[in-house]
Amino acid sequence: MTVTKVHTNQKQRKVLSIPLLSLPLRPSTLTALLRCGFATTGDMMISVQKAEMGLSEQQHHNDDENNNGTNTMSNENCSSSGIGHLAEELGCSTSQSADYVHEINDALNSIGLPPTVEKNNTTVLRSTCNIPATAASLLRSKINSQLQSNSNSSSTARQIVSFSQPLDMLLGGGFALSELTEIAGLPGAGKSQLAMQLCVDARLPGQYGGVEGCAVVIDAEGSWSDAGGVDRLWSMASALVDHVKSSALRKIEANKAKEIANGGDNTKTTTISEQLVPTWFTPESILDGIHIFRVHDLASQTCTLYNLPQFLHEQDEKGKPVKILVIDSLAFHYRVASSINSGNKGNFLSTTTSLTRMAAFLQELASEFDLAVVAVNHLTNKIDKNSTGAGGMKLVRTTSPSLGESWAHSVTSRLMVDFYHRQPNYGNSPGDNVMGEVRTCSLVKSPHKPNGTALFMITDKGIRGLPPQFMQQTEEPKRARLN
Repeated sequence: MTVTKVHTNQKQRKVLSIPLLSLPLRPSTLTALLRCGFATTGDMMISVQKAEMGLSEQQHHNDDENNNGTNTMSNENCSSSGIGHLAEELGCSTSQSADYVHEINDALNSIGLPPTVEKNNTTVLRSTCNIPATAASLLRSKINSQLQSNSNSSSTARQIVSFSQPLDMLLGGGFALSELTEIAGLPGAGKSQLAMQLCVDARLPGQYGGVEGCAVVIDAEGSWSDAGGVDRLWSMASALVDHVKSSALRKIEANKAKEIANGGDNTKTTTISEQLVPTWFTPESILDGIHIFRVHDLASQTCTLYNLPQFLHEQDEKGKPVKILVIDSLAFHYRVASSINSGNKGNFLSTTTSLTRMAAFLQELASEFDLAVVAVNHLTNKIDKNSTGAGGMKLVRTTSPSLGESWAHSVTSRLMVDFYHRQPNYGNSPGDNVMGEVRTCSLVKSPHKPNGTALFMITDKGIRGLPPQFMQQTEEPKRARLN
């Protein structure tokens, strides 16, 4: 933190220059300010005070000439000019500029520092900001933002596929962009495997229904950074490339057969990569687009997440936008920190507040950068009192996702991953070994999709749907129970 001085004719002010990236600001605010060269709070105050100084000198000169009592409006005009000058440099309206200043002031106040601009200077300007928007205007804004995003990318897809058709159908086509999705489940159920498959599939070219973007992973447990995690990503990437090339080869053969049927010339030979598969689409390039940040404690995790907007902005400028952010797992370091300070009630309230702010930040991050945020979560035991009907009470142990109800209300969609449990009387079929790798994925919360359950398999190639013969095996117990 540095201190600079700005001189005016009225007084000399000290400006605290604090990096904006160190403050808990929204990603959209950080992006707008950093793009225009505002890196510290001192940069913003200097911009405001320069305009105030110019207007103050002009009004002082007019007062000396006219002496007509306009001093009562001097402070308001100065403040309006300062915010207006800042709005010109940011390329936005004065009300939006005042919103930025107000948000920075709130962030500074939360850490016990003075505001960049006095609150009374922005009160009048902010009073006109709270204007309601109609549903139609919000829909038009969403469509326009999507069209602008699609114009900057070769892909028009709005979901990241999982390579399991039943799961993608359950989610309406895949994991949606601009949303916060939670994946919760027991240890070993396949949460990280599913997240790895999504990161690999985010690199899928646009002509094959992919979003053609990069992935960012916040690795809290170390399962991505070790040799086993990297090997798993490589096998998934290799399988994806082979799948795309096979699909391209089938298209080429179909086109050749059609030309022969129509009596056309089939003497031309075209390689797969030249016609349908981009030259960059290799397992190495897929892994190059997956950026893994290893975090070892809660402070490191929080700092990394709040500094992500700068990295995402840099990726956009390089033409390699990030389309998915995976946090595996968000709960790990929170639970460690809570266990250390389990006897401190104030720490519990602080954790709840921190989680609520983090959820709002992730929602804003997903919306601002048009990416899918996937948060992996653990399950925790919960003890409830259950009435037995005869005046007695019985304690019932249930499992539910950790982080509490405040976090549960903040996520857009919640998925529960579990092991597939077959009936013991139907366990003598040849596919029993394969069925042991089958998982269930239940959509238990979504604002725009009905709840449901889908089955998927964990194979050596990654996440896949169930083959038809195994789908028949899953229907046998149902038919038997009905009969």
